[in-house]
Amino acid sequence: MLNWFKKNDNSKLENGNGPDFSRITSKSKAIGLYKKGELVKLHLIGLEFGGEDSERNILYVPEFAQIFKHRFDKMLEELLIDGKKLNFSAEAEYKGKSFVPSKIKISVTGDSEFIETINIW
Repeated sequence: MLNWFKKNDNSKLENGNGPDFSRITSKSKAIGLYKKGELVKLHLIGLEFGGEDSERNILYVPEFAQIFKHRFDKMLEELLIDGKKLNFSAEAEYKGKSFVPSKIKISVTGDSEFIETINIW
């Protein structure tokens, strides 16, 4: 778990509403939180959809964001299995110089169209 209610230098409460990753301004700091179990790896484009297991496709995020993204990917997979023709894009948005994205925006077009946003911090 993230220990959001425990004060430390890396993930402080921002106005009491959630985590603040503004001090995580480098990949090495994000990997440090990953090694402590406070962040997890997330593939922006899932491996099952042809995404690469490479630096440019990996984000470091709190576990809840990975869970939401996994649920979305499963829903997308079901649509594809049902024969829907879809285009998919995902992009991370950042606050300031933080290496941890503040949100992930996912867009699907084609036979089904919708936009999903995963708010992280």
